[in-house]
Amino acid sequence: MFKNPIFIHGWAFSSRIFDRFSGIKYDLPGHGRNKNSYSGIDRILQEIFSLTSTKHDIVGWSLGGSLTLLFAYRFPSRVNRIFLIGTTPFFRGAWKEKNIRAMKLLIKKGGIKAFRKLAYGDFEDFFEEKNGMKLLEDYINLNLYPILSHIKQEVYILHGVEDKIVPPKEAFRLHKFLRCSKLILLGGGHFPIRDEEHFKFSILKSC
Repeated sequence: MFKNPIFIHGWAFSSRIFDRFSGIKYDLPGHGRNKNSYSGIDRILQEIFSLTSTKHDIVGWSLGGSLTLLFAYRFPSRVNRIFLIGTTPFFRGAWKEKNIRAMKLLIKKGGIKAFRKLAYGDFEDFFEEKNGMKLLEDYINLNLYPILSHIKQEVYILHGVEDKIVPPKEAFRLHKFLRCSKLILLGGGHFPIRDEEHFKFSILKSC
């Protein structure tokens, strides 16, 4: 199903979230195996570019989905198809300010484990908090609306109807602005895909 896939995980997690998938798996700076310090989103895009050799299907979850869209805009010749899971074009625009403050307070008081539990469940892997919080702030303020009309690739938008991190309405917004997109709503929360077979079944069932 996938052609030379690259997987990009969400904030505060790691590529281990895609353990049940085959392909190239990128770790964000300060996450999982990537011990590099965070030095901006442009640097992340360059790191992803260094993993490419031809056209790739790119699967992005949450922040990883936002990075996938931005990568496709900057390097269209390296992107075949796009698969977005739990993605918003503008996180700050998806919530009221009080909700964003509540999320930051949850992280401050409960630590990263509290956020992971809300977003996914039990999960353990390396996370460097200082750089991670800088990345989170840039993600919250990353507005992708101006670039969406320039995305020419085929896009599959998968979203859990019980997502507590990115409201399902964001999937509909993406679908509206991405001209070559297909929206697939699934049962479950922020990471509604169990494994590669479930992913394939969800896509094929929608066709």
